[in-house]
Amino acid sequence: MRRLRNVVTGVALSALALPVLADDFTLEDVPELSNKDAIHVALEAGGGADLIIPFLEKFAEHTGIEVTHESMVFATLYSKQIVELQGGTGAYDLVVTETSWTNEWEDYLSPMETLAEEYDPEGVEGFRSYIAGHDPGILRMASTRSGTLVGVPYYTYTMINIYREDVLNDPTEQAAFKERYGYDLAAPTTRDQLRDIAEFLTRESGDTLKGETLDKPIYGISLMAGRFPHVQDEVSAMLWEVDGRWARAVRDDDGKVTGFEINDDDMKKLEDAFTYYRDLMQFAPPGTENAFWDFATAQFVEGNTMMIPYMYAPLWNWSTDVKSNAEGGRSGAAAVVGERPYTGAFHFAPSRDSGNPEAGYWLLKYIGSKATQLEMANTGWASARRDALMAVDNDGSDDAYKSYGWIDATVGQWDGQLDDIDDYLHFNSRAFGKLYEQMTIIAHENAIGAKSPAESVEAWKRALQRFQNRYDDAKLAN
Repeated sequence: MRRLRNVVTGVALSALALPVLADDFTLEDVPELSNKDAIHVALEAGGGADLIIPFLEKFAEHTGIEVTHESMVFATLYSKQIVELQGGTGAYDLVVTETSWTNEWEDYLSPMETLAEEYDPEGVEGFRSYIAGHDPGILRMASTRSGTLVGVPYYTYTMINIYREDVLNDPTEQAAFKERYGYDLAAPTTRDQLRDIAEFLTRESGDTLKGETLDKPIYGISLMAGRFPHVQDEVSAMLWEVDGRWARAVRDDDGKVTGFEINDDDMKKLEDAFTYYRDLMQFAPPGTENAFWDFATAQFVEGNTMMIPYMYAPLWNWSTDVKSNAEGGRSGAAAVVGERPYTGAFHFAPSRDSGNPEAGYWLLKYIGSKATQLEMANTGWASARRDALMAVDNDGSDDAYKSYGWIDATVGQWDGQLDDIDDYLHFNSRAFGKLYEQMTIIAHENAIGAKSPAESVEAWKRALQRFQNRYDDAKLAN
């Protein structure tokens, strides 16, 4: 991780120097806890919460500590939790932290090594061995910009390209594409290829697909252009794929972030990303201007779109249902163009104001262990723990493909993106929760044509100046 790898001693980085030891931690390894006070856990509502709740119940039964929980939809997670954290209410002993909020919430979260030193018989070194099976990049995202780990990752929504493998492999389609564009039809690795495929696979009712006449129009791609966080994630992937940045972290010789800067090259790349997004909109179905992941995936599953070029890995399972709605339909998974996706993850983080940090520490360790994460991953859960993903029970069956077909593309992107994390604005700014909202608005207004790409860049510069300089001591340098 460039200079920071050499100068920071936080667990997210020091764990990289350790051998990846087998993590055999289980619920039976949780000791008798001295503090019996109940703890309250925040959860993201939906399938994830449903899967985690049984583990909370097992922990409560084993320890005798009551564990209550509150499920919140993603759109309210930030606002509901930050009010309690800033107020020091102790309402949540563990909070769900999106990796881009980590630096902003640093003052409200307990460092994991501090808790390990106080409560774990194996101490800090034991905790570092335990955490070594996690992906180092995601550990860095769950750490402050100085390298202090403040949570345990348990879920990822790294973007991948989900496409109709049966269509891209069809001989009729391959021949027609080669004749029209002059190269072979395959999952795209460049912007130009993605656009060509999106254009090629957009068809009218009465046209043919795989030699069969269509009774409805189909569209080359699904996008998430609605005024939701996901449109920002797509634009970020489009910007990062050409090594662009919304802004770059500036570090001194000791690796400390001293500010952020924007330059003309990055802003030109951002304008190009906005322009590219607008261009792709013509190959997406009606309703895309209000879409998020639900609509985008449903359109693919119904056979209405042929590719979701920037889609979260947890949607892979659903995408494979296309086989029920399209003759011969089969999903394929590939890296996004440029192999620099939005790599989001959730980590459970202990509140500094918790009334029972001891129980919070052990619950984190239980949920984030290899054994727990492997049990969850074997149901199709998008674990952020690398060694668990590498150990899934993949027997090559259709059921295994539905659960695990996303893993190789995801892990490969983690490797490619590792060295970029230290200067991404997302994982270094203490104002990012607020900047994320601004990015969402700007990216949506660009997508629907309310602002031009050039106007969108100017809107971003103003938002960055306003929020970064107000909410972070590391100011914008220009």
